[in-house]
Amino acid sequence: MSGDSKIGPVGGVTRTTPVRKLAGGADTASAGSARATSTGALPGAKLIRLASDLASQPPPVDAARVASLRSAIIEGTYTADAKNIALAMLRYAQGRTE
Repeated sequence: MSGDSKIGPVGGVTRTTPVRKLAGGADTASAGSARATSTGALPGAKLIRLASDLASQPPPVDAARVASLRSAIIEGTYTADAKNIALAMLRYAQGRTE
């Protein structure tokens, strides 16, 4: 076991190359592994940052649709179709989105 005797075998496989140093170190396990992007961030880090940015945004809302439903409810002209609502709930519970 060359490189890192502190880790030991993992799942019956031993490490044959030294551990890569990503934070400022020059040692890498191989020349072709995990290339940095043009911004310097690893692809995984870039995806995590993108996912975080998307999660911080509010969900998309059709403001015109919300306003029309709100006014229909206030005016008393909105009627709910119980059969369609029940069918949609069943489809959702079964994991279907159609």
